[in-house]
Amino acid sequence: MSRARPRLISRGSPSPRDPGLSVEQRAAALSAGLSPPFAATIFHVTDPALKGTFNDRRLKTVDTSSLPVPMQQELSWWVASCHASGQLRLDAARWRGWVGLASQVAAEGPPRHPRGVTSFSQLSLQEWMAAWASDFYARYGRMPAAESRYYTELSLRHLLDALAIAYSPLEWWRHDRWDPAVDSRIPRRDHEPQGTRRISFSGFTRSWLAEAAKFYLHVQLDTGRLTWSTAISQRDFLAGQLDAYLAHRGIDHPALCANPGTELRGIALDLVSFLRQWSPRRSGSASSGRTALTTGTLAKCQQAIARFYAFMADYKAEAAAALDDGRWLDLTDAHARLWRPEESLRKGRSLPAADDRNYIDDADLAAMFGCIELLGSPRREAHAVVVGGRRLELSGLGDPSAMRAWILQALTGRRASEILMMDFEPLSNIPGLDPAKAPEGAMVARLRYRQTKIEGAPDTILVGADVVGVVREQQEWVRQQFGLGEDERTPYLFPRLRGNQRLDRPRTVGSYQAQLCALDRLVRLTDGHGRPLSFSRSHRLRHTKATTLLNLGVPVHVVQRYMGHLSPEMVMHYGATLAATAEREFLALAKIGRDGRELAMDRQDLLDLVSLERRTDRILPNGYCLLPPTKSCEKGNACHTCDHFATDRSYLLEIRRQLAETEALVAVRKEQHLARHGEPMSDSNVWLSQRVAEMEAMRREICALEAQPDYGGGAVRGAGVLARPAYQAGPVPVTLSATRVKEAP
Repeated sequence: MSRARPRLISRGSPSPRDPGLSVEQRAAALSAGLSPPFAATIFHVTDPALKGTFNDRRLKTVDTSSLPVPMQQELSWWVASCHASGQLRLDAARWRGWVGLASQVAAEGPPRHPRGVTSFSQLSLQEWMAAWASDFYARYGRMPAAESRYYTELSLRHLLDALAIAYSPLEWWRHDRWDPAVDSRIPRRDHEPQGTRRISFSGFTRSWLAEAAKFYLHVQLDTGRLTWSTAISQRDFLAGQLDAYLAHRGIDHPALCANPGTELRGIALDLVSFLRQWSPRRSGSASSGRTALTTGTLAKCQQAIARFYAFMADYKAEAAAALDDGRWLDLTDAHARLWRPEESLRKGRSLPAADDRNYIDDADLAAMFGCIELLGSPRREAHAVVVGGRRLELSGLGDPSAMRAWILQALTGRRASEILMMDFEPLSNIPGLDPAKAPEGAMVARLRYRQTKIEGAPDTILVGADVVGVVREQQEWVRQQFGLGEDERTPYLFPRLRGNQRLDRPRTVGSYQAQLCALDRLVRLTDGHGRPLSFSRSHRLRHTKATTLLNLGVPVHVVQRYMGHLSPEMVMHYGATLAATAEREFLALAKIGRDGRELAMDRQDLLDLVSLERRTDRILPNGYCLLPPTKSCEKGNACHTCDHFATDRSYLLEIRRQLAETEALVAVRKEQHLARHGEPMSDSNVWLSQRVAEMEAMRREICALEAQPDYGGGAVRGAGVLARPAYQAGPVPVTLSATRVKEAP
């Protein structure tokens, strides 16, 4: 989609940051090159060119002609900036009030400015708010309400912060507020997941720590060691946890102690102990509403603090000069290593990568696909879904964009941010392939996603017609939602739905997760073990995709390329998921002998028997061989009639298939024998007697397994032994269960 942005600073014009310019010259340089209607003194709120700039359309105009010319130019620049960024909508009523008050202040002048005020930047926010409160009391005879004061102050604070950055000759990193929407000097990737967020350094209780954090983060951003999104979290750790510890312990020196050689180790360990017990106070909540930090957050916090002090110890001379604080020279090599490796917390997750709960099996995934349409269905439209075997009529959540994003995650295994930041047209043809002639289920296109986590990693995958169909549906929905023509497009396939007047901002992971959480509360799906099947834990879809590929025998290097990893180490985490799943299922089965008694062998020992010391050859396509490791088998494929053969319900389909194939083979061989020799094959035929025994053994196994419950049933061992030719025909064996014995039907 092509929508021209208003030019904020014209080429060749003087910089408003030039300290030699007067107030009038700086304001003129700031607004130079603005196009109508931004350069006007009257802003028409309903003007299509200003669409999305003001949020109160009841007022038709905002007239700034009563202000001094520099103030007019500053407001024109601010309106143009808000329109260009699409991040902030101005309250027309409050700004009409600020224009009237500023005109009065400019005419009368406060005591500190006897010659009058000609720029918004000449007064601090506190001075402006004092003038506003005084005017409010003079008008209404009372002080303003707290809510009114908050929103009135908020509307002006954004302008003053922006002017402070625009007028200041300082380097960008020295400001207390970093705003990429206002300051283009801030290093930032073209496609940043949190590129619209600001970083504020006003929340520190230790000013020296705030200044050091600015120095540290700006060097990391300039050198590309940190991205903007990562810098936000690093600032939060320093301003939150480290600053809280320093304030609690009364430490007010960069070196943290007087004698680092003997005291620093104790302080570092005390910091970890403090954070284990410390809970952040949530905004607007009481002390009881605090929540403790998770183990993963603690590990990340420790890592962030360690990196910060290692950097400051290495750059202590440069930091002391840049910050004009010689105390940083007191840092020693001990500060570069606050914790030994064994003292560092693990960067844990809610579930380890190898935990089988990261994997969603086919049945559970099908159940989730059956409910995901609720996310895209209209809010007032009932939609039928099956939850826990019950048919329910539920109202939709009205977010088809989030629905398609989840489906694409499930089909491709991409991260949420990689899907939400894809280009509007992410598909391209595969050279030499005609999609129209491709067989069903084949790859028909190449999908380019936004690789934001691992620099230099692959960012394209081959996809099938199902993915192409979802992408085309989303493109058509975006065009209809925003009134675009066939030839128009937005920068992103999943644009942000609110606060995105220019349609150039991608949907945030936070809003996407919020909708998935709403779906979780609506359907409350559970898996076969009664555990929640959370849509909001969408990263499980990535684990599931990778595990499925490995399970299908796809080579590791191909899975590595498909998942977008630089090395095979991460791929092997998914291999560990496979092993964990297999081990859990194996140990959950009670291994039963042919006499109905549970095997005395420990289940873990049984797993080791077939898995360790090169005994994986005892894992069969249709069960397990329980022959001790010291013995070898010389019976060929006579497993079904062997008392060392064990199987369970998970192999039921395979045994049925094998029985059907054997029956078909016997029928063919009998016909061939009759045609060649002129007489039917006798029951005593060596080959036929073995096949008959195998078929009878499989029928007995199927009979025993079918009598077991779908979940929680045991395994059977030697169910086909009685089908051996050496045995006389006997009764059908009983069903062998882990909990009880009952006759087979």
